[in-house]
Amino acid sequence: MRILILSANTGEGHNSAARAIAEYFEAQGSRCQIEDGLAFMGRSHNALICKSHVFLYRSLPRVYGAGYRFEEHQARRQRYQEKLNAKVRRRRRRLPKPRRSLRALLNSGRFDAVICVHVFAARLVSELRLSGQVRIPAFFLATDYTCSPGVNQLDMDAWFIPHSNLIAEFADYGIPREKILPTGIPVRAAFLEKCSRTEARQALKLPEDARIVILSSGSMGAGPMGRMVLALVEALPEDARLVVICGNNHALEHTLRGLVHSSKLIVVGYTERMPDYMAAADLFITKPGGLSTTEAVTRRAPLMLINAVPGCETRNMDFLQSLGCALPANGALSLARLACSALESEASLEALSQNCAREFSGSAAERIYDAVEAVCVDS
Repeated sequence: MRILILSANTGEGHNSAARAIAEYFEAQGSRCQIEDGLAFMGRSHNALICKSHVFLYRSLPRVYGAGYRFEEHQARRQRYQEKLNAKVRRRRRRLPKPRRSLRALLNSGRFDAVICVHVFAARLVSELRLSGQVRIPAFFLATDYTCSPGVNQLDMDAWFIPHSNLIAEFADYGIPREKILPTGIPVRAAFLEKCSRTEARQALKLPEDARIVILSSGSMGAGPMGRMVLALVEALPEDARLVVICGNNHALEHTLRGLVHSSKLIVVGYTERMPDYMAAADLFITKPGGLSTTEAVTRRAPLMLINAVPGCETRNMDFLQSLGCALPANGALSLARLACSALESEASLEALSQNCAREFSGSAAERIYDAVEAVCVDS
């Protein structure tokens, strides 16, 4: 198969999902091409969306959360696709040049199907399909543990969702139940490879006899990381080590290196070795992004979630907590107390790992491949 994957540069989560899909498909002999779906909205729109997303996410999380709740409310009021469909069909207007480029790409004959891992890209593909300008099989991958705003306004051959417990929620928003496939969220093969805690610590040069707490806040380093680091360094026992992964937030990395001087603290910038860090952790603390949490539960890392950015991540945290796969934390002091308590209970940490193993098989990419192949063969 020849697959076009449309992602977005609003954080690394969508790109990670796109790479995980491409990795598995190509291992099966398919050819994949990943493109920035937002680029087909035009350069200025793309820059505005990405920069505003990063700014609000890092600096004004409450504003970000309020905007998300507003969009959720609008989605509930317009639960079904008919209004969107009628609107699109009425306007066969001349498309802007970037969208004409997307139409030309989809009609080029170079691809058998398109997979969208961001709702904005999926909206563009839906508009072209509904207006009869393209006929290519199209699929949407939900990368959060909820039906996010706009997901119910798409025209897709199938919606790939993160878990079977979410089928009812997606169907309640008007998505045809027969098109909802609980595949899971795909992760790269590195997160599926077996690696013992000892092997991971040796590879990372971390002390093998210490209790290791990993603190990460996604590729953008969002959330009150400074306060959390100070609280954890103060509260953790002497035999513990706190590894802070700052992602692409270079300012945070610089601040932590200059602010906190403790033998308990290890500061790491952007890293490609997250599978090893997750395997090395006695406790893995992160914000509840869809991809980062999926990578962690696939790795069976005992997980504690920080409610740093309200919105879809609050839904992610609530869902994973309901499965018994994560412990919630609110505020730096609460986080420090809960982390210390969790480290003293090996049984509770083991229960988290076992629940992850029960709920997440790690076969999402395979399921997506089988579903896409079935539609492509029929078409």
